[in-house]
Amino acid sequence: MALFPASMDEARRALRASFGYEDFRPGQEDIVAAILAGRDALAVMPTGSGKSLLYQLPAALGRAPVVVVSPLISLMRDQLRAMRATGVATAALHSGQDDAENAAALRAIAAGSMKLVYIAPERLVQDGMTTLLRAARVKLLAIDEAHCVSHWGHEFRPDYARLGEIAKSLGAPQTVAVTACAGPATRADIVAKLFMREPAVFVRSFARPNLRLAFRRRRGALRQIAGFAGRHRGESGIVYCASRRKADFLARDLRAMGFDALPYHAGLDAETRALHQDAFFARQGVVIVATIAFGMGVDKSDVRFVAHADLPNSVEGYYQEIGRAGRDGAPARTLTLFDERELAARWSLDASIAADDIARGEHVRRKAMAELCVTPSCRFSVLLRTFGETSGPCGRCDNCRGGLFGLARRASGVALGWRVALESRFAAFDAGASSEFETQRGLQNVAPEEFPLANPDSALPLRVADERLLRSLEALRLAIARKKRIPPHRVASDAVLEALAQARPRSLGEAPFVRQDGETEAIVEADAFLHAIAHWRDQA
Repeated sequence: MALFPASMDEARRALRASFGYEDFRPGQEDIVAAILAGRDALAVMPTGSGKSLLYQLPAALGRAPVVVVSPLISLMRDQLRAMRATGVATAALHSGQDDAENAAALRAIAAGSMKLVYIAPERLVQDGMTTLLRAARVKLLAIDEAHCVSHWGHEFRPDYARLGEIAKSLGAPQTVAVTACAGPATRADIVAKLFMREPAVFVRSFARPNLRLAFRRRRGALRQIAGFAGRHRGESGIVYCASRRKADFLARDLRAMGFDALPYHAGLDAETRALHQDAFFARQGVVIVATIAFGMGVDKSDVRFVAHADLPNSVEGYYQEIGRAGRDGAPARTLTLFDERELAARWSLDASIAADDIARGEHVRRKAMAELCVTPSCRFSVLLRTFGETSGPCGRCDNCRGGLFGLARRASGVALGWRVALESRFAAFDAGASSEFETQRGLQNVAPEEFPLANPDSALPLRVADERLLRSLEALRLAIARKKRIPPHRVASDAVLEALAQARPRSLGEAPFVRQDGETEAIVEADAFLHAIAHWRDQA
């Protein structure tokens, strides 16, 4: 027996009346029909496919309240504004609102007047929230960015891992999980951890026939990025960098070369970020030079190119970022730069990683991205295999094009792959030898002042949110250690990472980057940790 009184004809009427669409986008109708029939569902749909409608439409049809768990405050704000325009009573609970806004939302939920409630996962797991929502008798629980549930997903979050337990405490309401990128292992993990009933699983094709992929070894990033962007002068594009500092300098240098280039990252104040994002939408030919802080929920259809000055951490993350180009269906190009030494560091697997689920998942994702750089096969075919999809050669990527030049490029890729694999063995040996030496030396013999805390006597137990940030910082430390071929504790000690997770500094001039005695803490690539903290804060 269907849990919804609505038919698909009623759903179409609501689609037109409330949302202004004449009909469903490809892939939406079957999923909506399953939801209206009362089925739990997992929907894996590329960016721009209209995933949010899958839980908004049931709320508009009266199946309420619908609770939507989302990690993206900016996306919640955008959807909150859009839903209020439809007349559907909507509220949100997250750290980006002031106490008065959150209190008003709580009162409205308790009164039963809200049809759609957006909530950050950190807020959902707080004491008392489950009790409030259980009393509200949640009819549909929607999990956005559902890949965060899985260790194998590219943005695993411990608070997301608790959502299955939360759903059970809410009385096991109908559950819908949506994500733009999840391969077979991630999908299986989501189903196992989130659902109490077998869900209907829908996976849209990840093929993007209008995108052209290209990879190049980094031989002067500014020259390469400028040459690539120069073929698209007057058109919009995005350049991704691994650090805020690099984004600032690259944007400055591109401006000096005549590009309308603007930086975007968490280190900029909110007003500047808003101005730069508005310019990206309003002016033709703006190039946004950004960290991964830019792009979530940004829907600009005519982005003609996406470049990566630094290698993404996973194929899933890479796909999500290049997916911001060509959303209008017109041709778009991508370029990704990589360094051979970084590929070697991503390749090898040591025993300490193999013993940890999160670290192993991180290694698998990073190695898959490295393999995409050196494959002699069609890039898109290799990318699609990550998502469990098979295809023939795309005919558009750098390995598929170029005739004899393409053949030479593929042969070079084979040679590079062998070289990277060989170098990775030496990297693993060096890292293992260093780790063994440090273990024999004994950390108990290290003087306390070598790893000082800002205030060690005042250290407090880590909160749930601190633990989540700490895991992210530990993964970053491991990545830096492998790149530098040094033991992780030489990058930053456990005590310093815990202090960072608790203090969440906004600049390198704050503790624990700066000690009480005024000296700078010895942290390798400290700005990378600052960027990770800012990224976590943006999504909290």
